[in-house]
Amino acid sequence: MDRRIKASSHSISRVGIVIVILLLGGTVLTACGSSASANARQACQYVNESISQYKIASSQTNPAVEAIDQKKAMALLGSALPMAAIAAGSNGIYQALQATLSEVTRVPEKLLVNALSSECDQILPTGSKQQVPGGYVPPTNIKALS
Repeated sequence: MDRRIKASSHSISRVGIVIVILLLGGTVLTACGSSASANARQACQYVNESISQYKIASSQTNPAVEAIDQKKAMALLGSALPMAAIAAGSNGIYQALQATLSEVTRVPEKLLVNALSSECDQILPTGSKQQVPGGYVPPTNIKALS
């Protein structure tokens, strides 16, 4: 009789442990989903800033200034890629953004602007033209023209 009582208490303990693990697992997965959204939004903030910088570059008449502005735009897209990759790894709905951003080294930005705008319009809330946290800081190898 003692064996049955011990076996029964072990079964109840195991069931309790499984329930706790499932609850914790659900909580962790929920946290990953919200983290993916936050990373995708931050990536899109970089993308929007890059598109703005690219438009500024396109309107330049001085080729040297245009080149500097294009480098700034590319640097912002480079900053967006890791965020998009993290988001896509956590939630598959962000894979299109990551795939488009991964093409920036092979495809000119002018050919990606429409796709990036469209993808980020779906991710960012309407009317949220948020700035990149901390603003844009150019790489040390780019000199600002004053």
